[in-house]
Amino acid sequence: MSSKSAPRKSSGSWSLTLRMSVFVSVAITAIVLGVSAMMYSELVDQLREKDQAALKNDLQIQRDVLEILAVRSHPLNQWQVEWREYQEAYRRFGWQLLAPDRKVRDASANAAIFASALAPLRTQAGAPAFRRIDDHQDGQRRSMLVYDLAVDTPGPEAIEVHGPALGPQGTVLRGVLDVSESRRLLEAYRAKLAGVIGLAILLSAGVGFMLTRRGLAPVRAIAAEIGRINAEKLHQRIADDAWPAELRVLAENFDTMLARLEQSFEQLTRFSSDIAHEFRSPVNNLVAAASVTLARARSPLEYQQTLEVVVEEGSRLSRMVASMLFLARADNAEQHVHLERVALAGEFQKLIEFYEIAADEQGVTLEARGDGHLMADPLLLRRALSNLLANALRYTPRGGTVRLLAGWTRDAAVISVGDTGTGIAARHLPHLFDRFYRADAARSSTDSTGLGLAVVRSIAELHGGTVEVESTLGQGSTFTLRFPRTPPPVPQS
Repeated sequence: MSSKSAPRKSSGSWSLTLRMSVFVSVAITAIVLGVSAMMYSELVDQLREKDQAALKNDLQIQRDVLEILAVRSHPLNQWQVEWREYQEAYRRFGWQLLAPDRKVRDASANAAIFASALAPLRTQAGAPAFRRIDDHQDGQRRSMLVYDLAVDTPGPEAIEVHGPALGPQGTVLRGVLDVSESRRLLEAYRAKLAGVIGLAILLSAGVGFMLTRRGLAPVRAIAAEIGRINAEKLHQRIADDAWPAELRVLAENFDTMLARLEQSFEQLTRFSSDIAHEFRSPVNNLVAAASVTLARARSPLEYQQTLEVVVEEGSRLSRMVASMLFLARADNAEQHVHLERVALAGEFQKLIEFYEIAADEQGVTLEARGDGHLMADPLLLRRALSNLLANALRYTPRGGTVRLLAGWTRDAAVISVGDTGTGIAARHLPHLFDRFYRADAARSSTDSTGLGLAVVRSIAELHGGTVEVESTLGQGSTFTLRFPRTPPPVPQS
């Protein structure tokens, strides 16, 4: 059973235009909904306060009428007559006068149409002063607002003391107001608001899509520019055009990447050409030696000389392949570093003893100074120093000196290999550690694979260090290795 699962579709596969359009639409919808909710809430509060004020005002007028009537025995004043006529014509408001035992003592002429709301139920403690009751009349839904107002009314025990009238405690004037018109107004408002919100959502989606598509036009343009770049056009750059500020950063970073790709492509091309050239020479030498030897019968000495050439060229090929394999493993993080505590003085002594015979034959003096301990891979450190010493001996004339020195800074160990040889021109120094790079034909040698300095740099980098070179024509060169006192963590195999 395969461990790979089929890719799932998600919002990440949506186009940027679609996602931004959705975001814009959602944002506008949220704003419209928020504003609409506030406006609707404000309208509800205003209508509720208006209805409550109207009901309370009508009840207070009715209470005043009842209290005046309670202390007067003469006929009604004109305004009282008008108030009664107004009540009979005004069908939205009705009332009942409830005794403390909740029996109806008096009621408005239209109280019957408000029977469900004026039912003499005892109000529970903690209930709101205003209550809303819904019912149906003539097949239509009706909403009513009820309010109880405590009053003093005449009764059997009533006496005239300190005011217009005093009566039994607990008498209540219950009023009701038909607020169906306010409910219908709110329903109509909600219907219109829903239409406005729906239209706003559609318009915001359309406008958001158009604006997003227009705003992302530079992204499509830069994508088109990138799409026209291929391996033959790595020299092209896109940051030269007038892009928006956000895309300019992208364009500049893309140009930086193109520059790195161009450089890497050139190095790869040069490396492939150098490999072909470097391998061709020893292979041609092998074929030529064998062909010449086989052309006619040879003496044992000639056969021996041919075999020596074969061995020499084969060894050169072997060293070249070994160096290339090392560099490939280092590039792919497959070369493991086995750190140990290395005594620099002991390593220097071993290297001097190994190269001493070759130095004596060339008339070159070897010197070594420095001590201390370094956390490094002994084999890799020895290989790097051997490559540098071999190069120094190869290009130092008779009577010259090669020095192997060690020193310390606050955070690094510094190992240098200097010579008093021919030196290297400044224009070659930046490329000296490139693979198969040749400063000039005079610095080529059949003993050299052209990979020694590249191997040195890889070893230094594997230890978290660096390698540098300083050189003066006619005075010599100095290669400096810097290894950190605290080595980098060793990758687990």
